[in-house]
Amino acid sequence: MIQKITFMLFVLLFTACTREDKAHEKPTAPVKSHNTPQTKTEPIESLFNLTTITGETIHIDETQGGLVFHEFRDQVVMFVFFGYRCPPCLAEIPALIDLEEQSPKDLTIIGLEVQGLNQSALQNFAQEKGINYHLIEGQAHREFVNYIIQKANWQGSIPFLLAFDKQGVVKVVHVGGLGAEQFHKIYEQLSQ
Repeated sequence: MIQKITFMLFVLLFTACTREDKAHEKPTAPVKSHNTPQTKTEPIESLFNLTTITGETIHIDETQGGLVFHEFRDQVVMFVFFGYRCPPCLAEIPALIDLEEQSPKDLTIIGLEVQGLNQSALQNFAQEKGINYHLIEGQAHREFVNYIIQKANWQGSIPFLLAFDKQGVVKVVHVGGLGAEQFHKIYEQLSQ
């Protein structure tokens, strides 16, 4: 019940507080990732520009009912907030690795670490765990974390999943650990 209320609040906040003036923005510029081919165009001005541990930039803007991830248009995006000392978070990692290895072309997984690892330590953590999906250092992107706290009424519990359909609409808001079967089910529902 609480998850449904949180989801409805999240959708309502995104719907009620959508940024309308985007005329000043430049065209979308895909950035090389394991899911999209690299092309070169003009830089993007976005509400949020998140840098992964591999140096890729993910450009994010608010949209009706969710977020648009410019590099991952027409893809399901699973955005997981996690911690390196969080047992349920650590238990999810193998399931996310397996899902990424199956490499659906219309799926992107992004993890944002919120327990304070710096860029170098997060790179080491990713290598140690064999993480094959996008990772972002939370401390360097506190503004985005605060935005999610406000929009989703997130209290900071981890793991915390936001799953977006191919149009960028948030469809799943989940606090707590998930297993491989649950991640697959979410992907299957959102990829249709």
